[in-house]
Amino acid sequence: MKRLIPLSLTLAIVSGCASTTQTQWTPTVDTYGNSRAQFLTRDTEECRALALQASGPTTEQATQSAITRGLVGAATGAAVGAVLNQNNWRGARRGAAVGVATGALSGAYGTAAQTDAAFRRAFNSCMRQRGHTVIS
Repeated sequence: MKRLIPLSLTLAIVSGCASTTQTQWTPTVDTYGNSRAQFLTRDTEECRALALQASGPTTEQATQSAITRGLVGAATGAAVGAVLNQNNWRGARRGAAVGVATGALSGAYGTAAQTDAAFRRAFNSCMRQRGHTVIS
């Protein structure tokens, strides 16, 4: 039980970082000479909502990916730890602990990074389609 607490905290931090990036990031828009400059605030909010819908995996899906990869990592780590420590249970437990942490972090971070990239692409695309010049 004591080992599950750091894992759940790690998952919460990684998932929280992904959702914070999506809700706070805004593309840089050049309004010089743009006849639609007066609609920038409204278009930004509408495009943010559309990008959130289109960006793919949610925080729950990132957490599920982390759990799945964590379980695979635990099994692999336990096997490797047992073999390296000549079938010693202590080695298997340590290997499982390292495996679950590594697998969970890679699962959560990988899904969060993919979601963030999809969010930014959708946001930029929406703003361009509404006639704004997006720089980044």
